[in-house]
Amino acid sequence: MKLDDIRSKITNLDRELLNLLAQRKALSLDVARAKLENPRPIRDQEREQALLVRLVEQGRQLGLDAHFVTRIFHTVIEDSVLSQQALLQDLLNPQDEVPAISVAFLGLKGSYSNMAARKYLSRFQAPLIEHNCETFQQIFETVESGRAQYGILPIENTSSGAINDVFDLMQHTSLSIVGELTQPIEHCLLVATDTSVEQITTLYTHSQPYQQCSQYLSRLGELEVKFCAASSNAMEQVARLKRADVAALGSADGGELHGLTPLVEGLANQKQNMTRFIVVARKPIEVAEQIPAKTSFIMSTGQQSGALVEALLVLRNHGITMTRLESRPIIGNPWEEMFYVDVAANVNSADMQAAMKELGRITRFIKVLGCYPSAEVAPTRIPARLLNKSKSAGQSDEPVRYSRHYKANNTQVQIGPFMLGDDEPLLIAELAGWPGTERLDELARSIKEQGGQVLAVDCFSDVSAEQGLKRLQQLHASADRFDLAAMTRVTSAEQVHRAAEQVDLLLLDTSAAGNEALLNAAGRCTRPLLLELSEEPGQSLRLAQHILQQGNQQLALLDTQALPLARLLELSGQTHLPLVSRLNGDAATLPRLAEALSATGVSGFALPVTGNDRALEQLAQSLYR
Repeated sequence: MKLDDIRSKITNLDRELLNLLAQRKALSLDVARAKLENPRPIRDQEREQALLVRLVEQGRQLGLDAHFVTRIFHTVIEDSVLSQQALLQDLLNPQDEVPAISVAFLGLKGSYSNMAARKYLSRFQAPLIEHNCETFQQIFETVESGRAQYGILPIENTSSGAINDVFDLMQHTSLSIVGELTQPIEHCLLVATDTSVEQITTLYTHSQPYQQCSQYLSRLGELEVKFCAASSNAMEQVARLKRADVAALGSADGGELHGLTPLVEGLANQKQNMTRFIVVARKPIEVAEQIPAKTSFIMSTGQQSGALVEALLVLRNHGITMTRLESRPIIGNPWEEMFYVDVAANVNSADMQAAMKELGRITRFIKVLGCYPSAEVAPTRIPARLLNKSKSAGQSDEPVRYSRHYKANNTQVQIGPFMLGDDEPLLIAELAGWPGTERLDELARSIKEQGGQVLAVDCFSDVSAEQGLKRLQQLHASADRFDLAAMTRVTSAEQVHRAAEQVDLLLLDTSAAGNEALLNAAGRCTRPLLLELSEEPGQSLRLAQHILQQGNQQLALLDTQALPLARLLELSGQTHLPLVSRLNGDAATLPRLAEALSATGVSGFALPVTGNDRALEQLAQSLYR
């Protein structure tokens, strides 16, 4: 067949696929209507599970990869669930016929809030009247006054955390939360002219994107940063100036509305950068009982010991899952706090009503902010025992994530301001024991002066959890004071959670092999990991596979066994994960050893230091000459 004929066939097949998807969606809405007569939950995950297993088997017979099939149908199922939820909500909360929908949001056209508003309100299929607001307070006032029907407000971000100003305003408003959505945030460096990164001297940005891109921006040197009310204001300024030396932080879609183009993309510290938005309106809504719902409320407990624990036990005793807990000070009441709580429950359910009554008796203040459909449609998992039934013997659908087949290029791991896996080796200075706070500062200064980049010390060895936390805070402060990254060893899931809040790199030693809870916690945290190789590297690679499956792709391997050069070269050919080698020996021979190791693919070195010897300095001078 000629190329044009092949492309024509593909175009026809794409049209057929769209028609079939539209038919499937129409049938899913018929399912929702049928459930109105006999109320049943929107989701039937047992059926979804059986459906996916069957589709994987049928796909395999047609030569389709299982992950390709599940990825497609997870998207199809998510769309079906959200469409059914929207239909039931429209029937339960009929809207008056209006010529247009009005919404208030932060910033101008192209802001992240504007893009979220357009996405959420597209379901109404009506013209959109947009109210640009300069502050969160103005959004509340615009909706409260009736000038806008809805307000869109960011409430939390996976990178920079809670947006406290919104929480504080929710305490005093009469508005209700009627919806939520989660929007991927993809920060770009946006420019109005043909230019280069080296020419940029002035950056216009909102404070949130600036925080979320701090690691990239720190590598640009001296920049004049001008903060704006919203990302869209920053884009507007750059579009107006049209200079080669100015840029803005914002989304590519938002920049396009202002005539800007991305110069650099994917700038966020965390690659999976998401913002959760809430939707507020003057009147609350009812949520159909078939739909997974969330309820948000605020409460103030007494200051007596255990008051908060007592309140949270009420939720547990009624089988209610809490999804978020945030505390904010009560203005005018020193040392008192208001707690913001999200739960996965419908406020009208019997369990939730009973819990709210009980909470009302033991709290000083309690108020429901809103009940609304949950926007989170978790993918249905296929347990291995079910998936295996559809496999031929010896087949495995899970890719070997650490292998060169899965990823040909070397992984680069961002550790604080430094990169492991690029052209320049990373130097980790390891302290033998806890030196004390004052001595830690002296050693950090010495390590920085000698060319070290990562300060490593075991914060948890032979101390209580409370003492370990204090050490973490002191390590963080010392490393930050001298522009070093910080690393500590973790041996439990609890230590992972505590260390991830303070340091830049977590070390898992060979004892992690028998600790599934530790491996799961490390795989689900967002901090880079350094996994110590055992005497049998193959076993460590299997642990690496387990960690990568949990989601954390920022993983490197540490050779403490002094593997032969030939074995290291073989290992480098097997995996794309960066290799770090722990060096020991005479200071004079270390540079030559490091040079030989670099040739095998080793991209970082860990060196025990005392602060008195100059081995680290000699090694740094040799590597960076």
